[in-house]
Amino acid sequence: WECFGAPAALFCYIDRDLGPAQWSDVGMYLQTVMLLLRAEGLHSCTQMAWAKYHRTVAEFLAPPDELTLFCGMSIGFEDATVGYTRTGRAPLDETVVFVEA
Repeated sequence: WECFGAPAALFCYIDRDLGPAQWSDVGMYLQTVMLLLRAEGLHSCTQMAWAKYHRTVAEFLAPPDELTLFCGMSIGFEDATVGYTRTGRAPLDETVVFVEA
């Protein structure tokens, strides 16, 4: 895909026979794609809500029957003139428990 000022979209499909463990693999893959996009100066946002509208997306993309829509991702350049609240990150000690062996 190419992004020259215009937004782009990525729709990520997964084989219907794969289970929750593989769904987490897809999440890691998408994180890698998002990091690569940032390295190129682009912003992105995964959108799980697209999975709810899989039939509508399928009308345009015509995926094979053995695939199910995992999520969509918007891709483009940030509009820094838009005022919105950025959420911060929780401190590490609120989200991680270190266990010493």
